[in-house]
Amino acid sequence: MRSGHERRWDEPEEGEEIARELENRGVPRDASRPVAKRLIGPLSNLDPCSYAAALDGAAAAWAAQRAEHRVLERSARNIEDIEHLMQGLGDELRKLEEGLRVVSAYVVRMHDTANPRQPKSSH
Repeated sequence: MRSGHERRWDEPEEGEEIARELENRGVPRDASRPVAKRLIGPLSNLDPCSYAAALDGAAAAWAAQRAEHRVLERSARNIEDIEHLMQGLGDELRKLEEGLRVVSAYVVRMHDTANPRQPKSSH
């Protein structure tokens, strides 16, 4: 006697047929299984024509979502590139600031050497 949660090894995994149908419609295998598991209930009582239309719709929705996902991935890479450039700019500005401090100290020392302080005379 089998419980409702056991699966025989000769039985296909639940949603496997739906996953294959999605793959035939262009959904990659790594995405077809999770989508198929979500569609098991909604597709269970549909007639063949509605079943096919629902799978076509799911595949089209996945494709549209994937296109948007690629745009977001590209935007994220662009942001990372900008962050990297800004980090480099910040490093260069710190170096410039240090160089300006050195030059400023040198100018002050040269000024002091060229114009020694005269003691103030008291009248």
